[in-house]
Amino acid sequence: MKKILLAAMFLTSAAATMAQQVTDMVIHMKDKTVKTISIADIDSLTFETVETTPGELTLTCTIDELTPTHATYTINASNSTDTYYQFIMAEETYNNMISQYGTIQDHDQAWWTELSTYYENTTWEDVMRMQMKKGTQTFQSNEIINSLVPQTSYIIYYYGIDDNGTMTTQLGTTRFTTPAPGQSDNSFTITDIQTYLGGVYFTVTPTNNDTYYATAQRKSVIDQQLASGKTMKEIVQAFINIEANYGDINGMLHNGEERINLSCGLEDTDYVICVCGYDGGISTDVTTAQFHSAK
Repeated sequence: MKKILLAAMFLTSAAATMAQQVTDMVIHMKDKTVKTISIADIDSLTFETVETTPGELTLTCTIDELTPTHATYTINASNSTDTYYQFIMAEETYNNMISQYGTIQDHDQAWWTELSTYYENTTWEDVMRMQMKKGTQTFQSNEIINSLVPQTSYIIYYYGIDDNGTMTTQLGTTRFTTPAPGQSDNSFTITDIQTYLGGVYFTVTPTNNDTYYATAQRKSVIDQQLASGKTMKEIVQAFINIEANYGDINGMLHNGEERINLSCGLEDTDYVICVCGYDGGISTDVTTAQFHSAK
């Protein structure tokens, strides 16, 4: 039996659809559901022009899972048709962006404008539309930030936005703080340090099989940070954050006794080997050993 549909849709969209001579039609129903129906099954259509009402969309956010370095969260949308934008950043960064740009929306437009310069014939609106979402969706923090920092405050923000970049809802924010990493009673001995041009070999012997992190950094950098009041844990955590977000943290992680090979960027320079437990963050005290790179 053929269907008689009472559809509420934009007349211009309907005309464009017919002109393309497609076999399916996307129908926006009066109850705000969306249906795709074969034209062959339609006997007749009644069209009505419906004005959209800003503010109909409401958005909330729930944190589903949280670890020291990762968050899973859901943006709950009141309907599946209106579009919105969501992002996550450290609360300190969020506050700095508002101070710099006035509003977070102005920051977002500036960011989309910057991204558009990397593509030919692309506007900031094009970039924005690629990042807009519809309906209730679950997101992973590493889609935006590779690795969160333990014991750090973050903000997830979200707002309705249309194809022209006009906000259709109030800005919503959800704050959370990542937990501290798990603690380990592992301890380490660093032995048999052997340098070669461009790198160093050394052996780490732990007291258990818990995961640990190892790096070699210039002694002058560490001394400067210590002089500024940082602790060794804070200094090494900063190295971990860089590796987690811009490098390969997995390549720096080890279990059990290992002979480790690390590169040294500078010749004839004092370096410090730093070894500590890792469970999404530093889970033990930091063990160090100094060496002088080869020349």
